[in-house]
Amino acid sequence: MKGRMLQVGLLTAVTTLLAVTGCAPEEDRLPLVGTEWALEEYGEAGNLVPALPDHTPTISFDDDTEVTGFTGCNWYGGTYTATADGALEFGLMHQTEIACEPHVMGQETDFMNIIRLAEEYELSNAQLHVSGDGRLLVFTEC
Repeated sequence: MKGRMLQVGLLTAVTTLLAVTGCAPEEDRLPLVGTEWALEEYGEAGNLVPALPDHTPTISFDDDTEVTGFTGCNWYGGTYTATADGALEFGLMHQTEIACEPHVMGQETDFMNIIRLAEEYELSNAQLHVSGDGRLLVFTEC
């Protein structure tokens, strides 16, 4: 009997410890985690241009620190930091180096520059807006 009570007490303690120190509950996770987005338009706020239809950039927030995607020409990945109040910053990014047509490379350059300048994000009307330094990326969820 005493051994059984010890087992129950130990099980309760372990369960409590896991609940306190384990993974964050679903409601505490940032809304970006586990999502994938396709670029709809980009550029300077108020002067956006549509993404090239056959070369659409994407972004995936794989977990709470890793991001991957496609520029429309090359694959990229890196780290990011986001907060629940909309702050967003991307860390060092790496990407493949395949040459594409000039207009596709131009979109890639603009896209990656805006990613590097990102300061905040907003989720609104099934869209993700990433902005910084007067520039904006508008995504729709995949």
